[in-house]
Amino acid sequence: MTQIKKQETLLRSRSDGSFFLEEGLGVSSIFDSFLREAIALTHADLGGIFSTTESANIRQISGRNERELIEAAHWAFSQSGKDLLLEKGKTPPWAKAPSSYPLLVCRLKVDDLDSSLKANRASYAVLVLQGKTTADRFSKTDFELLRTTCKTVGRLLKESHVSGDASLVTLSLLATTQLVLEAAQAKRQSERFDFLLTEVIRVSGLINSSLDLSQLLEAIMLSSKTVFRTEACSVLLLDESKEYLYFHTVLGEKSEAVTKMQVPVGKGVAGLVVRERKPMIINDAQNDDRVYKEVDKASQFTTRNIMAAPLVANDEVIGVIEAINTVDRETFTGEDLELFLSFSGTSALAIQKTGLLQNLENANKDLRKKVSELESLFDLSQAVSLSTNRLGLVRKSIRLIIRELDASVAGIFLYSLSKENFINCAYFDGKTEKIDRVQEEEISGSQILSSVLEGLPVLKRDILDQPFPHELDRRYLKGSYIIVPLFLSSGEPYGALTVADRKDKLSYQDSDFRLLQTMASQFTKGFEAFRLRTEMLEKKAIQQEMEITRKIQQNILPSEKVFHSNFDLGILSVPAKDVSGDFYDYYQYSDGQYSFLIADVSGKSLPAALFMAMSSSIIRTLARNHDLSPEEILRQGNELIFEDSHFGMFVTAFFIHYNPSLFTIEYASAGHNDQVWIKEDGSYELLKGQGPPLGVIPTAKYKGGNFTVKPGDIFVLYTDGAVEEKDAQGNEFGLERMIDEIKSRRHLPAQKIVEELYTTIRKFSAGKEPFDDFTVLLLKYNNDFQFFRTFDANTGQIPIFREFIYDAIKVRNLPDFLRDDILLAGDEAATNIVMHGYKDTLLRNPKFDCKIRFTEDSITIVLTDSGKGFDRTNVKDPSIEENLSGKRKGGFGVYLIETLMDVVDYKMEEGRNILTLQKFFR
Repeated sequence: MTQIKKQETLLRSRSDGSFFLEEGLGVSSIFDSFLREAIALTHADLGGIFSTTESANIRQISGRNERELIEAAHWAFSQSGKDLLLEKGKTPPWAKAPSSYPLLVCRLKVDDLDSSLKANRASYAVLVLQGKTTADRFSKTDFELLRTTCKTVGRLLKESHVSGDASLVTLSLLATTQLVLEAAQAKRQSERFDFLLTEVIRVSGLINSSLDLSQLLEAIMLSSKTVFRTEACSVLLLDESKEYLYFHTVLGEKSEAVTKMQVPVGKGVAGLVVRERKPMIINDAQNDDRVYKEVDKASQFTTRNIMAAPLVANDEVIGVIEAINTVDRETFTGEDLELFLSFSGTSALAIQKTGLLQNLENANKDLRKKVSELESLFDLSQAVSLSTNRLGLVRKSIRLIIRELDASVAGIFLYSLSKENFINCAYFDGKTEKIDRVQEEEISGSQILSSVLEGLPVLKRDILDQPFPHELDRRYLKGSYIIVPLFLSSGEPYGALTVADRKDKLSYQDSDFRLLQTMASQFTKGFEAFRLRTEMLEKKAIQQEMEITRKIQQNILPSEKVFHSNFDLGILSVPAKDVSGDFYDYYQYSDGQYSFLIADVSGKSLPAALFMAMSSSIIRTLARNHDLSPEEILRQGNELIFEDSHFGMFVTAFFIHYNPSLFTIEYASAGHNDQVWIKEDGSYELLKGQGPPLGVIPTAKYKGGNFTVKPGDIFVLYTDGAVEEKDAQGNEFGLERMIDEIKSRRHLPAQKIVEELYTTIRKFSAGKEPFDDFTVLLLKYNNDFQFFRTFDANTGQIPIFREFIYDAIKVRNLPDFLRDDILLAGDEAATNIVMHGYKDTLLRNPKFDCKIRFTEDSITIVLTDSGKGFDRTNVKDPSIEENLSGKRKGGFGVYLIETLMDVVDYKMEEGRNILTLQKFFR
């Protein structure tokens, strides 16, 4: 008898031809493995696999016995059941309310059953997956992969039914299911890598194409949010103080509230990342003290997990990039962080690039403005050179001034050289040009003529028209305006330039004022050059040409000026030939500070003189800008001089700023000699700076220093001619000998010291022709009163006296109440001297002196006059009642002075009244 083999299949058939899964360990092991792999693939929260019994009842094969899963399985086995991918918030076909989870349904069915079999009987198993509440949907790719896997498993189950041998099929199903799902996972990973590569390439393209930082960072954040599947991304940048982080770009919910927040450095994840310069992952944000909870409170947002990385540019941390709250997974991983660092690098690069571009744009704006100004100065110098008469110079100059100062109205006012008491007026309003001549008496009392006569420049920033009483002012001084007086080289005023009513209706600023001053200087050189040019044309001999050049050089050098400060200035410059290659300059700024320059041009004769003229104009123009340090003046001067440096010519220079209020000297050197600081005790120091001569290379850096002088100190600026002269035996005069000669004469005035030094050097050379130009500028600090001036004792001098005190104290930036107390007390004291001290005296041209001394915490003002002797004991305390009743008057001024000042001392020495006022700043 033949033995019949028992069928051991996993898939069983019913009488109607439909199939169902048998119950047993084989089926459970297959579908337990299948469910685990499916959940791992899709990152599902939970799931289940369901089948039907032989009687068509639904039973659970693997997974969780949850109501939502069972309802989905019932629907899948129903007549309308099918594979389903459902987003969170959508309503399932079997329910009335939206689902709180994303759902995925895949059926295992037999595709080649009898067509007469109902559709709901073709399915014999259902896979149901439920997603996380934090995710909106399952991936469509995962859905298709699971459908394909279900088909593969279905074919293998059918194979077991046909072969009747379940054991091998079970093993095959286990292996194949895992293999298919691993292949699906690999495909998914490959697709993600392709996506990441695409995003990296796209972001790189954005960096190369976008110039807008906000748009660029927003695009990077959007890419980061997509790549890392997060709810939000943000970029925080350090503020200027580097004490706080502010949200620059935020992508996600509550972004508007978050952007208003600041995070202190060292606090929160972002603050720690900046301080420690290391990336960070925190996957349990609510229970981690390192998370800055204030942001969540302000935005009403819940941070579950966070990944942050520093933004590093040029080895400096400039901010932080953050990814917040994973969407379809519980935590950030190390792989996420490794990729996230590329986004932080990209963001830092974007910030650095756009910052550099913005800096470049700002620099280009400044450069364009400077180029425009230099072009105008060049055009003006051309007008000076090419104009054949003064009228042509005036016409060309006023058009250049209109163009560069953007003025609607401009004027040039000049004393007539041919007719006394007449003023030549050149007027241009952008449309009409007019040149006229008026009598001085016709414009007497105008603001313009007053500025010419007094030599006082004016800068009015207010754009509203002023109700001038004089018609000349109403015509030329509209809105915001500038008046710059014109001075001959002798210091005598001869006219003024005016600009008014900017075409853009903005105010004129200090930079415009300095530019017009420079243009005025150029115009004056042209004005004076006509006489010199005429002489040059008439003289053919080389010596005559040299003499004219020498005169031009003398005009370039500053005219003598009395400085009301604590130093004595001595200057002597003697050319070795007819013209000199040395030049010097000094200038008093409006705040009472000073600048001094000494320079030496390479080469000799006429080329050196011309190069000296060009170089001195450039450095002088830059030096008038008090905002520039000595190093910056030399740096900018080098760039401009290099452009016009030909035949290898260059300039060595030493430049200083002196602040008498603080006794400080700030200096820089461009390849010049070491200069000498002779101290009160007889010792000395040689001061040097770093940096090449001007005009040698196109760009250079200069580094100087600073020091504090004391009364009795001497500072010496000199050129080679003061130390390199030789005697008959070829011995050099030398630096040590020069210092000794100066020290032996320190009791003399500064000018006398310089003159006797030159005489000594000429004797040393035994009358030989000078080896080099001699130039020495000597500053001798006499006392600790930084400011000194003598005033005529009349009421018209009181405002000038008040302005002198104001200019002396404004550099110290005192509080308003201290400044006002000092000004009021000084004003009252000067008024008493003028009104009472010299009353009923027979002195002609009475005067009084004022000395001012600053210390770190006080100011001392000493007023000295030769009026009637003042006895404080004769001045009674003020009485309002006695003043009102007429019994006596006065007493209030002295009382006011002694109330406002901390120390008031009256004394008389050698027939002069000495009033000392002192105010402490503390």
